[in-house]
Amino acid sequence: MEKNRSNELEQLKKQCRETKTRLEKTNKFLRNILESSSAISIISTDLKQNVLYWNSGAENIFGYKSSEIVGKHKIDIIYSGINTAKKANHIRKQIVKTKKGVVCELRQITKNERQLWSKMTLTPSFDDKGNVIGILGIGEDITEHKKSDKELHLTMNRLKKTLEGIIHTTEIIIETRDPYTAGHQRRVANLAQAIARNMGLSDHTIEGLYMVGVIHDLGKISVPAEILSMPRRLTSAEMTLIRTHPQTGYDILKPINFPWPVAEIILQHHERLDGSGYPNRLSGKNIMLEARVIAVADVVEAMASHRPYRSAFTLNRALGEINQNKDILYDAKVVKSCLDLFKNKKYKLEKSMKSQPK
Repeated sequence: MEKNRSNELEQLKKQCRETKTRLEKTNKFLRNILESSSAISIISTDLKQNVLYWNSGAENIFGYKSSEIVGKHKIDIIYSGINTAKKANHIRKQIVKTKKGVVCELRQITKNERQLWSKMTLTPSFDDKGNVIGILGIGEDITEHKKSDKELHLTMNRLKKTLEGIIHTTEIIIETRDPYTAGHQRRVANLAQAIARNMGLSDHTIEGLYMVGVIHDLGKISVPAEILSMPRRLTSAEMTLIRTHPQTGYDILKPINFPWPVAEIILQHHERLDGSGYPNRLSGKNIMLEARVIAVADVVEAMASHRPYRSAFTLNRALGEINQNKDILYDAKVVKSCLDLFKNKKYKLEKSMKSQPK
């Protein structure tokens, strides 16, 4: 009996030694992983922000040796400015409250005062009772990535301004040939973007609609100026010539790679739901939504404005036209949005040569 107990005890001791050896190997393996991560900072702190662990990656990124930091400094030594400190403090409180980790970007500073951006994955450390006792942070220097993003943003802004300049120049060329409709395109653009915004369309779509609106009659540059300013109703032959302008505008703009389908919208802005429009007699959903928006804005603005061969109709008559023909010629949702703008005084149609601000 006693011999059996002795054997069991020896067996238990052996198992404990083996378990200890395995744990030591595991810990050594994990330490090697942590220390070999030379491009990733791994930092552990307690809830008072005292640094408990600082790997070689943190040494490489921030310039402080582990011996300079651990047990001697708080983590805020690498915070860049009061805003970072406030943000980090807010995140720390959030982690303690929710007991969940977060991913964030923090502005930080190195020993030699180089500013940098780190993408941090912050997770809570727990005691045996499940209480949060500290925070483990794993970070990556994303300064170059942020710099590239900023440069890309600046480049996009420059391209956007260049595009706006081209659009504006094109608008002036069109209106120089057709002085009686000066400002028409800009007013259509303003109304179209207001309709789109009221419909809840995306900012990208709204921006594109404005750009299309200010040049939607580009194709009229191929129409003789005397026809554009004719002080009488046009003949059938003259009207046929006028109706080529969507196709001409499309042909001019098709080779240009805009961020929006500008050429296609211009091609379709005189199409009607029942197929009675031009140039391709498209109908229903075959007509792009953006073209349906421009169509409604174009009709309302044109009817409510003076033309060489007639005086302006009242706004109520123009709105009556689109209301009477909703779901026949014009998209019902677009018409509803347009009527709502004027009924609830969300928009005022500009009649002067000056356009409304964007």
